[in-house]
Amino acid sequence: MKEYWTSLASLLGVLAFCQSLMNSVFPPELRYASLKLVNRFFQLFSSFCYFDITEIDGVNTNELYNAVQLYLSSSSVSSSNRLSLTRALNSSSITFGLSNNDSIFDTFNSATVLWEHIVTQRQTQTFAWRPMPEEKRGFTLRIKKKDKSLILDSYLDHIVEKADEIRRRNQDRLLYTNSRGGGGGLDSRGLPWESVPFKHPSTFETLAMDPVKKREIMEDLKDFAECQSFYRRTGRAWKRGYLLYGPPGTGKSSMIAAMANYLGYDIYDLELTEVKSNSELRKLLMKTSSKSIIVIEDIDCSINLTNRGNKFNEPEMTLTGSGLGDESVNGNGNGNGNGNGNGNTITLSGLLNFTDGLWSCCGSERIFVFTTNHIEKLDPALLRSGRMDMHVYMSYCTFPSLKILLRNYLGYEEGDLSDDVLKELEGVVEKAEITPADVSEVLIKNRRDKERAVRELLEDLKRRAERNENKGESRGQNGSLTVADDVEEQEKRALDSPYAEEEEEIEDSICKISED
Repeated sequence: MKEYWTSLASLLGVLAFCQSLMNSVFPPELRYASLKLVNRFFQLFSSFCYFDITEIDGVNTNELYNAVQLYLSSSSVSSSNRLSLTRALNSSSITFGLSNNDSIFDTFNSATVLWEHIVTQRQTQTFAWRPMPEEKRGFTLRIKKKDKSLILDSYLDHIVEKADEIRRRNQDRLLYTNSRGGGGGLDSRGLPWESVPFKHPSTFETLAMDPVKKREIMEDLKDFAECQSFYRRTGRAWKRGYLLYGPPGTGKSSMIAAMANYLGYDIYDLELTEVKSNSELRKLLMKTSSKSIIVIEDIDCSINLTNRGNKFNEPEMTLTGSGLGDESVNGNGNGNGNGNGNGNTITLSGLLNFTDGLWSCCGSERIFVFTTNHIEKLDPALLRSGRMDMHVYMSYCTFPSLKILLRNYLGYEEGDLSDDVLKELEGVVEKAEITPADVSEVLIKNRRDKERAVRELLEDLKRRAERNENKGESRGQNGSLTVADDVEEQEKRALDSPYAEEEEEIEDSICKISED
């Protein structure tokens, strides 16, 4: 046994001597170059190639590293035994990630790749302008050489798009409003928009609306969000406009919230009375992000659109701070439409360029939504395709929308109510001309007693229907239109206004006078 330990000690001594000799004959730089040369030699016969994606590129954060980390979080849950959990700022969900020095396989277009998350200790820094993390992090991508062109051309773009989708889905949506004074007023961070978390629970499933019309809107939104290549190929700006019009209480604001929740977009609620000029309106547009909905509610109440009568002397559309749509006057009280008492003036040209001009193209994947209770008050230039592409009439409560409200507030499904009650509701709901908001109020008030809620709702509907029938008889004697015909006639009047034929001439004159 003693001889065994003596031999081992002698061997260790020889190894130590050889190591010292190697360090003297072959310095570290030469050994590193030799190893690099050997690796290159073996790589010539290897069927794989490798790509390193570091967390920090120089002094800047590598966005591709963050994208890969998010992308792998969607596939690592089912294929890894050890995961790291993170929760980002303004996020309501937990993200699963690949642990340190772990690996995972991924497949893209029948090509299999290997991702490794490499974490090592960073060497001690003597001096640096920017402190670096103690750990050096990065991903190593191993792919087959035959798949190199496929991976570089499509796979990395797929990773970035998928990461953006995951980030948008995990991050809480925000509701923005313009700071006081428009582009001139800034918040504490120097931005013209102030934001709060958007927590509105409205969805298309709970929205009281005709299912056919609802499905049409959802398909239109989906086509818009997924057709970037179509807009690029046809040379159109990637944006779309929706006009929501109808009586108050029919769910226009709930529709906007449902659109935002369906697409995962932020909402910019533009208050025009706080904007002083066209230039500030453009600045606000420039500070909006992509994948957002820009909303102007009750546009007929916040700005004056009835001044086309004298198209060359009064080309401007001015803010009416009172919200009543009155003609504004200047400081001299001559009512020439050049401004109001607060000096807030937005021209028709400015609003048209905001929705459909060159400045509307400064971002991508934006939706413009205007709401109004009186479509006949809007200028035809705002209603044409390209500005408001889809006109959605938010009608009074119909029988299909009534069943949705009964399900939402009372939990009634198909078959829970008797056929007699359903027939009575179906026979009077459209004659009653009641808004979803009024129906909701009756159901909320009696939600603890479902039978009483249905009974009071039916009585209210019958009372409203009888009253409307009496009014309808008097209208019929006077030759008035029915409600449905009146709505259709209002939209036709707005689109076929006598000024619509002169739209191009008027817009040109507006632009010229605005420039002067």
